[in-house]
Amino acid sequence: MQSSNRRSNPNVLMTIVIAGITLGLLAAGLLNSQNDLKPAMTPTPDQGYFFTVPVQPTENVLSLNLQTPKAGSAAPDFELPDRFGNAVRLSDLAGSVVVINFWASWCQPCREEMPVLQAISDKFADQGLVVLGVNTTYTDSLDEALAFVDELKLTFPILFDETGEVGEKKYMVYGLPTSYWVDRRGIIQSVQLGAMTEDQMLEILTPLLEP
Repeated sequence: MQSSNRRSNPNVLMTIVIAGITLGLLAAGLLNSQNDLKPAMTPTPDQGYFFTVPVQPTENVLSLNLQTPKAGSAAPDFELPDRFGNAVRLSDLAGSVVVINFWASWCQPCREEMPVLQAISDKFADQGLVVLGVNTTYTDSLDEALAFVDELKLTFPILFDETGEVGEKKYMVYGLPTSYWVDRRGIIQSVQLGAMTEDQMLEILTPLLEP
């Protein structure tokens, strides 16, 4: 009996050690993923921006939501109102390259990224680019979101998801900002979590705009 107990003790100890290591790795991964959602930004001498935590393709970020739409799948269709109550439906934009950017007024990386989205919207609208800024109003204040839009002088379509039907249920957004890059056929080509620089956007956008 004593011999049997001596044989079993190392197994129990090993199980405890493995469990501890596993929990430690999971905790570290979660901490890193949370840090990735809050990129810091400092201006560079040429008035560009350097993000100390770079944007991450969503497959590189810890996610417990396996149903989030992925690159290669059709972008879920949706209809949301703009500030004037006009309905905008994604499927009506077939034939255009569409960037669906989920944001909130309280999100500092969103504030950093918005001028870049405005710039590419101005530059490439005549080539078929449509930028849709989807405010996650279900996590935000409508008044603060409208003030954000006015302050940054955004002119591309801004839509308001007050119920979470789009951001929470259809796209299952788990960090802001999140951008879905959709080709002219309505297929998601890239999903990016975090604030993007113009160079990063152009790397994705340029091949999508080619005839």
